[in-house]
Amino acid sequence: MTLLSGKDVPKVVAVEMENSLRDMLKHGRKFERMRTSIPGVFVRKIPKSRDGPAHLAVEINPVDESGYPVQKIGVVVRGRKGLDAIRAVLSQERLDEVLEVVEGIQPE
Repeated sequence: MTLLSGKDVPKVVAVEMENSLRDMLKHGRKFERMRTSIPGVFVRKIPKSRDGPAHLAVEINPVDESGYPVQKIGVVVRGRKGLDAIRAVLSQERLDEVLEVVEGIQPE
């Protein structure tokens, strides 16, 4: 029996995760959500459309104390460009101003 060294463990985890994601893409239900080891980060199966095949996307959705998503649907990101664009939008100081106005007119 061989034990895995510390360097091999991330590779094994990555292979297991890749296998799980491939299975989800092939057999998962439409819009199925899979938890990751990162709180608030999920993987979603996006069904095929006229424009392309089914694919996987990352969903960013904060979780409550029990680990459940706080919103029905979070921010869905298909790739690194999308993530970079979302980071740029979230880092704009004026976003706080818009949110403050929106919160101010919400019914109580």
